[in-house]
Amino acid sequence: MLSIRRFKLGRRSFFRRFLSAIFSLTCIYSLLLCYEYLNKPYHLISAINNENIRCDFKPSTSEFILNYKTNSLIENQPDLTRVEPTIQRIRSLLEIIRSKEDKYQSLLETFDVFNMLNPNISLKAYSFQSNIDEIKTLYNRFIKLMPDKQTIEIDQTFIDYLRKISNYLLDGLRDKRTKKFEVECVRKPVFVLACDQDYFDGLQGAIHTLDTYWSDHRIIFYDLGISNEQEILLRTKCARCTIIKFPFSSIEKFASHISTLKNHAFKPFVIQDALRRYGTVIYADSSIRFNSNSFNPVVIDNYIRGFAARELPDRYLSCYTHTDTFTWFNQSYTNFDNIYIADDGLIIVTDTFITRLIMKAWLTCALESDCLITYQSQTKCNGTSSDKHRYDESTMVIILSYFFFQGNKGTWSDKKFNDPAPYDMFTSIQTNLGDITRGALEQYYLAEKKPS
Repeated sequence: MLSIRRFKLGRRSFFRRFLSAIFSLTCIYSLLLCYEYLNKPYHLISAINNENIRCDFKPSTSEFILNYKTNSLIENQPDLTRVEPTIQRIRSLLEIIRSKEDKYQSLLETFDVFNMLNPNISLKAYSFQSNIDEIKTLYNRFIKLMPDKQTIEIDQTFIDYLRKISNYLLDGLRDKRTKKFEVECVRKPVFVLACDQDYFDGLQGAIHTLDTYWSDHRIIFYDLGISNEQEILLRTKCARCTIIKFPFSSIEKFASHISTLKNHAFKPFVIQDALRRYGTVIYADSSIRFNSNSFNPVVIDNYIRGFAARELPDRYLSCYTHTDTFTWFNQSYTNFDNIYIADDGLIIVTDTFITRLIMKAWLTCALESDCLITYQSQTKCNGTSSDKHRYDESTMVIILSYFFFQGNKGTWSDKKFNDPAPYDMFTSIQTNLGDITRGALEQYYLAEKKPS
């Protein structure tokens, strides 16, 4: 009996030690796995390119930009022949916008556009992607409304901040960035399209190229007046399309010209409405045909820049803009002779502090026929006059000139073009991301497409 008891006690002791050893080894193995995971290199490119990963990344760019030092041999220098961001110009622009707020703010607040009288309350996050804390911090640091509720005070450091943004973007042209802004992942943009029934066949061509290059991205379509049959076709054959009726009646109370589509006053409102809903948008006219899915470099730079268009080299802004439009901004057309106009048929917009200012100015201008249309004015260019005017594109570039320094003159390519401006997406990637093909209609694409 004694030997049996000793055997049982020994067996219990053995199993206790054995289980204890297994537990200890398991803990050690778990710690080793944890250490290996924590020290495993983060594959940024994989995270950027994997569209199935939800990106909750909220980039904080202000500290990065304020500490950025350019290493370019051709650093962006003041150019007295072209307008550039200054305290006086920015103050003048914001005071113009402030003077229109009482007239238009009741409309603009329905599009979540902030009110300069109470920015801390009216600056709201547009989506989970918005870094609203940084937007408010930068606004309060650089902009102050004086007690008279009309005069704006601009902090001098705002110009330094804008110059650093421009230098960082311009350094991307020749791969001279001394440090690159790192992201955990790229927020998935939505594609925004808009047209009426006359351009629906062109729209089908745009959707065709989106199906080719961006089949897993949402499409937000703004209905500017398509037919019932066209709407049914779009709903049936484009499951990823969300259709939003453009609110003409709400805006017409403030600006009757909004319904005249050739004036393109609708476009800033389409972009703003999509921006407030989704945070990062790629707007395209129905004439755009995408030929690449390499937008990530532009989207990443937009975390800093906020707004990207495509310049038209050798086409100068003063040659495509009525003089009274410059006058509305308290500017002279002669200071824009060497600034390229930009095409807004393809625009990438991201919610940033700078974007909030750009969009507020662009929307306000779109509501004023004296700014956007200027019926009684002409264009003066190289000593001649004409009726050429690009409406939304003209006003867009004027507004961008308040916040971005221009590219260096005559240093890009053998043709001595100016370097692209910082807001030109060419500074992010030297690739043509889409072509304008007006008249390229695809009448039967959706009808022949299998339901998605």
